[in-house]
Order: sequence, then C-alpha cells, then structure tokens
Amino acid sequence: MDWDRLFGDDYDYFDLPDLTPELSEAEATDMVELGGFEQGSRILDAPCGHGRHANILASRGYRVVGVDRDERFLDMARNESEKMGVEVDYCHVDLREMSFEREFDAAVSWYTSFGYFDDETDRDILCRYRRALRPGGRFLLDIHSPYRHIPSMLANHEMHVDILRRGADMAVDIHELDAEASRLYAEKLTLRDGTVERARYSVRMFTAPEILEWFRTAGFSHARVMDETGGAFTIASRRLMVLGTA
Repeated sequence: MDWDRLFGDDYDYFDLPDLTPELSEAEATDMVELGGFEQGSRILDAPCGHGRHANILASRGYRVVGVDRDERFLDMARNESEKMGVEVDYCHVDLREMSFEREFDAAVSWYTSFGYFDDETDRDILCRYRRALRPGGRFLLDIHSPYRHIPSMLANHEMHVDILRRGADMAVDIHELDAEASRLYAEKLTLRDGTVERARYSVRMFTAPEILEWFRTAGFSHARVMDETGGAFTIASRRLMVLGTA
C-alpha cells in the first residue's frame, strides 16, 4: 500500500475539503449513538488520522486516546486540539503494534480504516482492539458494504470509477473487486498542476456472517451488524457497521 502517496499533500488538497467540521460533528454523534458510548467514557480512536473525530469527542467530555502511524496527521490533530482547547492523548502507533490491555471503555475504527493487510495481520489487529477493552467495553467498526460497488462494476466492465475535480485538477479512483479473494483493489490517479501521481491499495471486503465470525474468533463475547443508521443491514446499505462487546 502506498501510504505516503495516498495520505500526502494530494490527500489534503483533494479530500480534506469534503471532510467538513459539520460532517465530522455528525459522524461523532453517530459514533456515540451507534456504539452506545456513555458520557465520560475512555475511548480509543484508532486510527485517528488528523483527529477530526477525537477532538470533537474530547470537546463533549470523553477521554480520548488517538493513535495513528502518520506523524504528520498527529501534528495536525494536536494543533487542532490546541485551537479547540481540548485534551487528547495522541500517540504514534501502528495498528499492528497496539499493545493496550483493558484500558478503554470503547474503541472505534471509522471511515473504512480496517482490512488493508493480509487476513492473518488483520485478524491480529482485531484481537488487539479486543485486548484494549475493559470487560463489557464496545468496539465500533465502520467499513464498506461488500455490495456497494457491484451494480456500477457490472455496468462498467467490472470497474467502478470515481472522479473528483478541484478546478483544473483531478483525482480518479479506479476500483476492481476480486470476488474470489474478497478484496477491493484500487488505484488512485491525481493530476495536479500538470503532475500525475499514482497510488495503489487494496482493502478486504466482508459479508456479515464472515465479519461476525472474525469478531467471535478475536474473543468478543457478542457482536452484531447494522447499517449506517443503526437499522438492519441489507444489500442496499451504504455501510456495514459492526458493534462488538468485550
């Protein structure tokens, strides 16, 4: 995965303008409601990116620890927390190296931030989320629905293409779904100031029974799936949400 190319200056230029404060506020509210997080809970936001949710949660009275592998994002998160006058413990930690033990009432992984490694590694990461929780703690996972892109792919030679324009500049995301491996393979092309950049990545796609089996294997006592509103997960759902209880 081309991490630095995906989350470098082009990410700031093309993607950040759409991640508005209003959107982040609404998503933080969704996290609390879907996860059933109690006021004052100690929450692990992993990966936290540039802190757009962690800082809001902290402003609402939650005790938040944010971890990410990207020091640039963490610096952005800390600067914003200072502007907001909130305290968040930001830590430079790769998900594959998280070593928390029964420290949190809740944990959250938002914006399809899970599934970028091989199955063995991703299963281990899920176990690390589980170990980070106190008994009864909850882990809220937000990932793509595996059915989301299929109609578009079937209609467009088994590819799904997203195009984003910023003036004369353009970002193109090309997605292909490997049905046998259950992975979405993607290439991001950016054309900015006459320069073309390429970044490739892939992310695991899960059916509901499969991700529930992963949660059980990771040691969660209970897990359930839902859509982005907290309702029943169906083939029309935009997101697949999983709530696991330690």
